[in-house]
Amino acid sequence: MSMYNFKVNKTPLEALEYLKRGMDDELVYEKVYDVAGNMRSIIVIYEKYFMRNSSRASLVVTINNFNKVTEIETISSGSSQGMIFNFDWGAGDEFAHSVKYLFEDSIIG
Repeated sequence: MSMYNFKVNKTPLEALEYLKRGMDDELVYEKVYDVAGNMRSIIVIYEKYFMRNSSRASLVVTINNFNKVTEIETISSGSSQGMIFNFDWGAGDEFAHSVKYLFEDSIIG
């Protein structure tokens, strides 16, 4: 499992659209929650097959602006090969980092 957390200079909905335009992996779930005022929480799940270790990995992306700035968190899971060894040849980290790389020009703080 790999995880990244960062802040961007976009609204949650702008970040969602930017994410969807930039990712070419399979989008399996998307949900936007409107909370009080202009606050939003967004959950997006992607799936990708990695040939290097013959596994499918999932990527959960959460986007929210609860702290008055848009925060994005990415968590990859399921990318390791076996039950005993949690080794995935870097697939999970690459998947989780792909979102941070996509937003590299928008990251603040």
